[in-house]
Amino acid sequence: MFPSAYRTLLRTPLVPRALGTLLVARLVGPMAGLAVVLLVVGRTGSFAAAGLVSGVWVGCAGVGCLLWSRLVDRGRPRLVLLTTAVASSAGLFALAAARTSSVPMLTALTAAAALASPPVIPTGRALWPVLLPGEESLSAMYSLEATLQELTFIVGPALAGAVAAAASPSASVALAAGIALAGCVAFAATPGLDRVAHRDAAALRPADVTAVLPLLATGALLVCGLSMTQVAVVAAASRAGSANASGLLLAVWSAGSLLGGLLSGGHPPRRGPESRLLWLLGAVAVCTAALAPIGGMVLLGAALAVAGALIAPGLGALYTLVQQRAPAGAVTQTFAALTMSAFIGAAGGAIAAGSLVQAAGPGAAFLAAGLAPMVAAAVVVSTVASVGAVRRLAAERMPVG
Repeated sequence: MFPSAYRTLLRTPLVPRALGTLLVARLVGPMAGLAVVLLVVGRTGSFAAAGLVSGVWVGCAGVGCLLWSRLVDRGRPRLVLLTTAVASSAGLFALAAARTSSVPMLTALTAAAALASPPVIPTGRALWPVLLPGEESLSAMYSLEATLQELTFIVGPALAGAVAAAASPSASVALAAGIALAGCVAFAATPGLDRVAHRDAAALRPADVTAVLPLLATGALLVCGLSMTQVAVVAAASRAGSANASGLLLAVWSAGSLLGGLLSGGHPPRRGPESRLLWLLGAVAVCTAALAPIGGMVLLGAALAVAGALIAPGLGALYTLVQQRAPAGAVTQTFAALTMSAFIGAAGGAIAAGSLVQAAGPGAAFLAAGLAPMVAAAVVVSTVASVGAVRRLAAERMPVG
């Protein structure tokens, strides 16, 4: 049954429209990510080239998101979203149409499309405080968003692979561009979007970054662990002689996150976001490390579903904390920095897991994947302790009477 807290959110004016169009616009990440890899492999026959172009796509998308989010904070978010959506889609269309096997040319076209990526993710997260009153509603909204974003990781790659197989990788890239453009244009038309901008907005200062740095590090470590798990799952399936089962296993993992987010949304949080995030990170660490000794694919799938059920609630708690601690006038930029840290964590996790699998097998990668969220939990503990110390010091210095 759909949680009552989520049903209340979806009855709030403008929220269903904004959330639906945002999810469509966000398909470009997981869909184009796979479609571009398939295109490069098909054009060049080189997986090394595909890895290079994939890294360029992720890195440039993160940089572009951070740059454009500042303009969203400063004003005219609709203009920023529409301009970048047109430019990014044009870049993807050009990549799909270019009949070349030149790696530098394919890399340059991918970089251009990625750098122009519209900042829909941070803009959407900055929009929820505008549309929703109260911390409880916001907490439920961030949990719902973290839950439904799993759909993009299920639908996007599946759609990209199906179109590439039925038509061509070029058609898959072009379709990703068209869907992203349509979704972004629809999202940009959301009433109230202009209120995301702040008249006193400025670029994130070093002091602002320092204040939210522990949360950015937490996000990077959590996503690093998830990226390592993804590589380890593929390696475990290949070692068991069931390489084709890796896609199904990863879909089960994402479905577990989706279900976990739905179930958690049915119960109002009894703890603050710091405490929730801490416990969830610890649980993710334990459940991920427990995947290491599992050999059978059926048992591995069941364990992945359990581990996945903790992901969306954990991300929801993290988003709530970022929104609460983002400096005034730089909310969108702060969420963009979180997105950038997630990209860094994903890239680092994939590289580290690949080396671990090569040297010691998928079990070692699963153990390392469990260590990353445990370190993130330690960061949360130290952050809560330091914030508490500052508050106690301030209270001691307040004049009495």
